[in-house]
Amino acid sequence: MIKRIAFIAGASVLIAACSPKTTNPDILKLEKQEQVLSLTSKVNSLKLDLEKELVKVQELTKQVEDANDKASKSSKEAKSVSDNLSDKPGNAKLSSKADRAARASAKDAKAARKLNDALSKSNKKVESLQKEIDKTQQQLNTLDQKVDFVPTQEVK
Repeated sequence: MIKRIAFIAGASVLIAACSPKTTNPDILKLEKQEQVLSLTSKVNSLKLDLEKELVKVQELTKQVEDANDKASKSSKEAKSVSDNLSDKPGNAKLSSKADRAARASAKDAKAARKLNDALSKSNKKVESLQKEIDKTQQQLNTLDQKVDFVPTQEVK
């Protein structure tokens, strides 16, 4: 009895495994629609990331302008003090002031460089996101042409 049940179970598993996969056109259509929705969701997510990055670029641009102005002013200040020191080379007080101005100028230039690097990195991310959006949108358009979202009407 157990052998007979095992044989029947084994035969049914073998038949099920060897039988061709039946595909229903409605199932295929729904699977394509699911792919379209998945790609649409991905595009929307990428667009959201792009908008966030564009806001970040705007903020960084403002910060870079401010930092560049500050670095320029401190550089002019350091040059002015250095020129004054050139006129009076033995003045220790002026020498100390020139040293502080040069350090401040270097510090401001370093800060401006870091912000410029961050802005450059952010701009590259924007370009990358835009390319990814374009690529995904192209896939979506190709797939969307293959999918017919009009539901089939049953004949009564």
